[in-house]
Amino acid sequence: MITITPEEITQFRSQLADSPEALAALDAIEECKGNLEAAAQLIAVETTDTEVSLRGDSNYLDNLAQKLSKIICQKEFDDLMTEVLTAAIATLAASGNIPVALATPVVIYVAKIGKKQFCETAKPES
Repeated sequence: MITITPEEITQFRSQLADSPEALAALDAIEECKGNLEAAAQLIAVETTDTEVSLRGDSNYLDNLAQKLSKIICQKEFDDLMTEVLTAAIATLAASGNIPVALATPVVIYVAKIGKKQFCETAKPES
């Protein structure tokens, strides 16, 4: 389980101040006491049309990140991950065709475990 601290949430808030959707995602993460997995599931239910069957899916966030790994693991995405994460979130949302609010915990998750490590273990869907 990947969690972020209240201090990290505060840092992300200042980085993502210009993105209302990302701030809403941070609210959800805060509501889930920093648990990115729980927050991603909550956001998925709130932002996607399909009623996502999340009961018992303790790997929803990782599975979503894996589906988006073709985008995340591109060389161009490195630069986005080292700067303010707003660009990485916007790019992932647009390229992956997912809501910005849902891209937010994915980018934070990848940033937390490390993009290099994530991409070494990623299993992109073919």
